[in-house]
Amino acid sequence: MDAFDNTYKVAFGPVMTDKLPYGDSRWSWFNSSFENLQLKQDEIASRIYDGRPITTQHANHWRKTENYLMGQHIGIDFDTEDKRSTLPTLCKDPFVNKYGAMVYTTPSHTPDKPRARVLFLLDTPIQQATNYALAATALLWVFSSADRQCKDAARFFYGGRPGACEIEWLANELPLDLIKDLIRRYQNTGKQAQRQLQRRYEPTTTEESDVVAALRHIDAWGISYDEWLSILMAIHAEFPGDNGLSMANAWAQGRDGEVERKWRGFNAQGNVSGRVGIGTLFAMAKDRGWVRS
Repeated sequence: MDAFDNTYKVAFGPVMTDKLPYGDSRWSWFNSSFENLQLKQDEIASRIYDGRPITTQHANHWRKTENYLMGQHIGIDFDTEDKRSTLPTLCKDPFVNKYGAMVYTTPSHTPDKPRARVLFLLDTPIQQATNYALAATALLWVFSSADRQCKDAARFFYGGRPGACEIEWLANELPLDLIKDLIRRYQNTGKQAQRQLQRRYEPTTTEESDVVAALRHIDAWGISYDEWLSILMAIHAEFPGDNGLSMANAWAQGRDGEVERKWRGFNAQGNVSGRVGIGTLFAMAKDRGWVRS
C-alpha cells in the first residue's frame, strides 16, 4: 500500500501557541480536548504545522494510560541543541530516511539551539498500552541521542510553533513487524548486558575522585539505555547519599528529575537486573581509555 493513501489512527488537540506550565489550571481542559481521528499523512503534517498536539487514541475523552485505545504513531525527540538535532542531520539518518514519516522543529527550537522530533507512523495500530510503551522504548534504543522519556502510552507531543515550524515530510511508514523485531533485539541485548554487568562486579573501596575521573570517559549519550542505567546503579551502590546523586546528575545529562526518580528506586543490596557495583562503572571506563591513578 502507498503511504500517501493510507490513513492512521491518531488524536489531536487544539492549536497551542505556547506550552502549558506545570500545574496550570488549563490542564484539565487540555487532557479532555483531544479528538480521535483517522487521517492521511499530509493531514497529520498539516495539523502539526498549525501547532496542534498529537497523542494516541483514548476512551472517555480523557488522556491517561488507563483509557488508552490504540496508537499508530511514535514520536522521538532530539533535544541535544546541536547538529544532531537539526532536520538535515536527522533526515540523513538511514533509519529515519527509510521509515520516518516526518521530521519537524519543536516549539522550544531556536536556530542556535536546534530541537526536533521524528514522527513514525505505523502500518498497524498497537492495541495495548504496555506494548506501545515497549515499542517506543525499543525505538529509542536505536537512537543514542534521543530523549529517553518519550515512551509512555499517554504521552502527547506539542505541534510545531505556529508560523515558525520547519517540517520535512518523508512520507514513509514503519512496519509493525519491524517494531516487534526491534523489541526482541532490545530485550535480548538487555539480558546480555545484565549478565555481563553481573560478571564484572568487583567490590572495592573507592574515592569519589576516582569515580568522577572514570565518568569523564563515558559519554552518557553514547551508550545504550541499559548501560546508562547501570552506571547510575553503580554510583548508587557505592555512594547512595547526596554526593552520589550529585555525581550521577552531573554525568547523566537526563531530563529534569529523571535521575532523581531512578535513584529513589535503587536498592544498594540489589536490584531487578542483578547486583551492579562500582566495578561495572570502572570496567566501562577502562574500555574507553581510563587508567586508574
